Amino acid sequence: MNRSIYLSVWQLVFFLCLFNSYEVSAHGERAQQPGLRMRTIQFFDFEIYPTDVKINDIVTVKGKFIPSEYWPDHMASSKDIAFLNIGVPGPAFVRLESRVNGVPMIRSTSFMEGELYEYEIKLKARKVGEYHVHPVVSVKDAGPIIGGGLWVTVEKGDVPFENHITTLFGEDIDLETVGLDNIIFWSVLWIVIGLAWFGYWLLKCPMIMSRYITVRDLGEKADEIITRKDQIAGVVFLSLTFSVIAYGYMWAEDKYPVTTPLQTGLVDVPLLDWKKNAVDIKLVEAKYRIPGRSFRVELEVTNTLDTNVRLAEFVTANLRFGNPKVRRLKPRDKHDLIAVTGLVVEDDLLLPGKSRKLVFEANDALWETYRLTSLIFDPDSRFAGVLFFEDDEGQRYPVEIGGSMLPVFIE
Repeated sequence: MNRSIYLSVWQLVFFLCLFNSYEVSAHGERAQQPGLRMRTIQFFDFEIYPTDVKINDIVTVKGKFIPSEYWPDHMASSKDIAFLNIGVPGPAFVRLESRVNGVPMIRSTSFMEGELYEYEIKLKARKVGEYHVHPVVSVKDAGPIIGGGLWVTVEKGDVPFENHITTLFGEDIDLETVGLDNIIFWSVLWIVIGLAWFGYWLLKCPMIMSRYITVRDLGEKADEIITRKDQIAGVVFLSLTFSVIAYGYMWAEDKYPVTTPLQTGLVDVPLLDWKKNAVDIKLVEAKYRIPGRSFRVELEVTNTLDTNVRLAEFVTANLRFGNPKVRRLKPRDKHDLIAVTGLVVEDDLLLPGKSRKLVFEANDALWETYRLTSLIFDPDSRFAGVLFFEDDEGQRYPVEIGGSMLPVFIE
């Protein structure tokens, strides 16, 4: 009876895991701490196209990001060593090319805080399935920082997956299978040598545990049970091991006389010329009202441009809050992290050269759904995000804001 109960409990747990697996696979980035998501890399203008492809088709991932000027002091920074990556479950794609500000990203680089970077990644569909694809910036000693994602569906194509390249010597190779014979040969060889070494001692003493107990009981005198024959066997196996290593080295030198070492130097990425302070902003107060799941911010702003601008959007931790009076945002799929009418602005128009107070609220259940409300439990309850101002011509101007956030527990 007890066994039946245990089996039933395990079955229930298993089915609950299956029930929740879709959501977990879609937005695993929500597991990251709110402070990390809000104050590290500000991803925006994210695109993936096309999202319905076949095997061997090319998928383009584009977007922009700003390393936050409010980067946590206790974390390693992207201005040291960072690498542009792609986040997808499993080897579903092959990355053909990646660029930041037009520079090939075959190696690591440094991303300066407060600067704007444009990236583009070319992927080749490799495996049938449905995948949630994210841009990722991996920071040394801090780990991966994940951007927003979109679903990409890969269907079976007319021909099998191909991944051929031509080397500098004009040799055409298939990256899916190149070197596979060598891997199998050397793996089998070392396994055979290892099993032979183990087999020698197993034939000598079939009861391994009894010998272990004997060695343990003898203590410092354990070497006395090693016979002359054991010493000879050890020398033979040691000599065989060094001989195989030496042969493998000489064979590789003869087979591949010209090799290129792994490149470890950093790539320099030129900075873009952009209107970094199109609107000068000073944070006055930021509050998160817990009962209403509402984030209220009061700012002192100055429009430094010679044209009218209006506050159109607020982005933080991959969540987008839109001001429908300026531009109505369109979700790209049912999992897109957009609050279409989530940005409420008392007076969104900023006149050229004028300064005034600006108050906005970002309201939506996304704060709770994506676990950003747990920011109030952090020892450093600080936030950061990007405001997008838009002029009459539709030109957008991103400006980062950040600072302390106060929780409000009662209405």
